[in-house]
Amino acid sequence: MEGLNIKDYIRQELFSDDRKIALDFVDYLESKSLVFYKDNGVCWKDKIYYWVKLNDKCVCFIAINDPEENRWTVWSDDMGSDYLENYPVDNAVKEAAWKHIDHCGHCGSCKGGRHKVIFGREFNDICGCTFRADNPDIDDLEFLKVIVDIRINEIVSSADCKRD
Repeated sequence: MEGLNIKDYIRQELFSDDRKIALDFVDYLESKSLVFYKDNGVCWKDKIYYWVKLNDKCVCFIAINDPEENRWTVWSDDMGSDYLENYPVDNAVKEAAWKHIDHCGHCGSCKGGRHKVIFGREFNDICGCTFRADNPDIDDLEFLKVIVDIRINEIVSSADCKRD
């Protein structure tokens, strides 16, 4: 028998608005032909943690009902300052991005944080993942979709450059 997939875990572990928003987000990711990989490595094997990838490159990560974190969390992968600087977004997306910066929490992932410019604003403590949304609500959902689109474009652009 095949194991549970991400939607099964969402239906089993999240309730009410969290469930609806998480399922909407996963539907959006699937509509972009992204692939979900459950991380069963040493750090994550007893947790519900997924990598979401395009062309074997990470777009984002999703944790569901992690007792050390939140009900659910979405992290972007590391996104380049140069790419973010040149990607056209409105002020609402910029404000949401600045709200969801993944500041270094000294977990060991980034060795104290890195300098990045995010849509024109400088930060000196960005963790290994550029953005983080804990228990995203309906407003956060729209931001997460934009960040996914930006990351997909960054991956595709990077692949196009390597072919030249």
